Amino acid sequence: MTDQGPSGVRPPRQDGEAKRGKYAKGLARRQQIIDEVLAVYDRLGFEGTSLRAVAEAIGVTHPVLKHHFGTREQLFLEVLQEYDRRFLDTTEGDGGSFIDLVQRSAEHSLRVPGLMALLNSMVAHALEAGNDRSRAHFSERYAHLRGEIQTLLEEGRAAGTVRSDIPLDEAASLVLAVADGLSTQWLLDESADLKSGLLLLERLLQPPDVQAPAS
Repeated sequence: MTDQGPSGVRPPRQDGEAKRGKYAKGLARRQQIIDEVLAVYDRLGFEGTSLRAVAEAIGVTHPVLKHHFGTREQLFLEVLQEYDRRFLDTTEGDGGSFIDLVQRSAEHSLRVPGLMALLNSMVAHALEAGNDRSRAHFSERYAHLRGEIQTLLEEGRAAGTVRSDIPLDEAASLVLAVADGLSTQWLLDESADLKSGLLLLERLLQPPDVQAPAS
């Protein structure tokens, strides 16, 4: 059985169907670009990864790339958002402590060449005057991460593994600062021990009566 009409001629495709096909192709192209950007970035660095360089490396035209993302800043932000989404998809419902969350986040980033370097470069970019879109993105991202960490600290406090004499909102900021700082040190020197630093912070945040001696 076919979808041809009585005359044996296939009826014309509906406009909505054509638009859906175009939309799906557009989404697939955007995803392909996002997946390839970090490989280009890892090779060329922040200054060298222009829209034109990305387009040339992944085999699309410069106008196509501009159509999908507009600016290099928007492209980089969407790459970071996509990898944040992938991380959340893999950890949803996993449970664990705030250290587990930070450790999994760091391991996720370290598995993707160029991701942490791009993240650090874009944070620095956000601090420069006039880069309001990047500033808004990272302000929102850090606020969200602090909230996630604070929730885990509250759960830890209820379970007796986080001390009761510290403000947890400030502790969440401290955890995030330590994670960022250790990650930057690792980017510069792979001998920097990210995991050990996080475990030390975990011990410092434990109630004195449950703190285990350092090994």
